[in-house]
Amino acid sequence: MLTTNRAKEILKKAKKSPVLACGDVMLDAYLTGPVERFSQEAPVPVIRVDDEQFFPGGAGNAASCMAAIGLAPHLVGVIGEKGRIKYADVMEEEYKKCGIITHFSVDPNRKTTLKLRVKAIKTTTQHVARVDMEDTRPLSQEKENEISAYLESLAKELKPAAVSIHDYAKGFLTEKVFRKTIDISSEKNIPVFADLKQNTFVKYKSFIKKPELFFLKPNRVESAETAKIMGGFDKDGTTDKEIIEIARIIQKEIPIHIFITRGKKGSVYFDPGKEPYFVRPEEVEEQFDIAGAGDTVAALLIASRLGGATMPEALELATAASQVAIRKFGTSVVTENELLNWIGEQTFNVEGTPTSNVE
Repeated sequence: MLTTNRAKEILKKAKKSPVLACGDVMLDAYLTGPVERFSQEAPVPVIRVDDEQFFPGGAGNAASCMAAIGLAPHLVGVIGEKGRIKYADVMEEEYKKCGIITHFSVDPNRKTTLKLRVKAIKTTTQHVARVDMEDTRPLSQEKENEISAYLESLAKELKPAAVSIHDYAKGFLTEKVFRKTIDISSEKNIPVFADLKQNTFVKYKSFIKKPELFFLKPNRVESAETAKIMGGFDKDGTTDKEIIEIARIIQKEIPIHIFITRGKKGSVYFDPGKEPYFVRPEEVEEQFDIAGAGDTVAALLIASRLGGATMPEALELATAASQVAIRKFGTSVVTENELLNWIGEQTFNVEGTPTSNVE
């Protein structure tokens, strides 16, 4: 069972470790204000906006989570210039505020991905609308060549301790870009942590050169969909037995490491050829906000690995962080102090035999 002192030791050792991150970058925006009247143009409330909040989203939120616990994330992504409002400028500013070192390529033919939420205050705060601005087509050949060369150049310059990939199906992760991240991992013998959509993983899994260095982090739904595509799995993965079957289907084809997040049920780690390691929260509130929880888990898995944790310890630390994240508004990050305080106050039920650190 992970203690506060052990968690502190792991995070201290991981401090300032450079991580080469890449993926679909976004800007999360929240406009909030009181409802003063209803519109004469349509049956909708008129909201006088008096609060604007902007946060890194998508791969940016994962990088922000890394920065919050002391890692040094270098984030590669593509932003756009299409449209009259230059949200890319706001994105750059907000990312830098969070401690993310940005390496963005500008594509004049794409939109910067924006997720805008409108929230109305009457007697309570109510989420009344969400507006998405995005382009989801794959990068052009010219742009993917540029990104691949950029990743290679940064890898030589930074000497990253890990690579992380964050796929939100917005077009960034082309085959060429994915293969370049795998090449960097293989050549430098460093782990790659991947949060991939199920179709992306199935499509690109054959390019993974060193499965022992590949750590996949799907949620329950994504893992079940992956197993359906790969092996005809016909269940939803809600039980322990079904989760174990999912991992066996995936690892039978490629012996990678798998962390599956399960919401209220916690998480489970599958080390190829060994028994699964389950981490179950003892108490979970009925109402919680899961936005960004997966990014928090990804960040803590990376920090734990770089801090010398065993993978079961990493899962315990990441699950603890997720429990803090779901009790916060929106895509909020978890600080080291919040995490350590939570570990000191809470306990987990764990099942499985802790394995040694992965070499």
